[in-house]
Amino acid sequence: MNKYNLKWLLLVCSIIIAMQACVPKKKMVYLQTNANEKIDSTQVFDYHVEKYKLQVNDILDVQVRSLAKEANEAFGNGSSSSGQAVNATSNSGGDLYYITGYSINDSGYVDLPIIGEVKVLGLTIPEAKDEIEKSVKRYFSKFYLMVKLGGIRYSALGEFNRPGKYVLLQNQATIFEAIANAGDLTTVAQRDQVTLIRQYPDGTRIHKLNLLEQNIIGSPYYFIQPNDVIYVEPMKQKSFGVGVTGAQTITTVISVVSTSLALILAIQSLNK
Repeated sequence: MNKYNLKWLLLVCSIIIAMQACVPKKKMVYLQTNANEKIDSTQVFDYHVEKYKLQVNDILDVQVRSLAKEANEAFGNGSSSSGQAVNATSNSGGDLYYITGYSINDSGYVDLPIIGEVKVLGLTIPEAKDEIEKSVKRYFSKFYLMVKLGGIRYSALGEFNRPGKYVLLQNQATIFEAIANAGDLTTVAQRDQVTLIRQYPDGTRIHKLNLLEQNIIGSPYYFIQPNDVIYVEPMKQKSFGVGVTGAQTITTVISVVSTSLALILAIQSLNK
């Protein structure tokens, strides 16, 4: 093979590698519409928010305010030590409600000051509030009761820019908020095959999500729940080890081709 043919062969191989290694734009853009669909900015998406049922190790934020001094002191209302604990936890980036909240034990009960144990396992937040309210009424006649989840805890695994365990101090959060909180997905993340591992009272189930399509908004898994695990696999381009963007790939390929060409020419000159 002469030098001219060799150069063309290496050039063709380089182009093929570059085309295979680059990640196409359509694999990275969230909430796409079909090619034949017109974008309607006034479109309203209906979505179903699944009512979350409390599980073991969930943390509840329970506050009781009353004219009775005992209730206010027991639940840390106006307590300086409680405020200091909250500030210290927030400043250190820790889990706020792990310090100030009440965990559901293995038997499904939450142990509250003065009130004692109340069974809340398998109940929704409104149902849990009703049960706690029944117990509070035995001790106080006039009071204000607040019951909510102590944040949404979830895990982000795989192709995240910042994988790890997170807590969102919100009543509800979408999967996009969870992804944004973990630094978004990497360029080589497989956005059309996202695995959501969700805990249910009767066991664990695995769901597959496609974040590239707009209809994800209408999915029952659009809103994350406590204890969710979001796992995202890499595309095959990552295993190529060439580059993610076209510029990275071309730079790498040119470097490899130049080195290979120099080596081949050197070997040919030695064989003459």
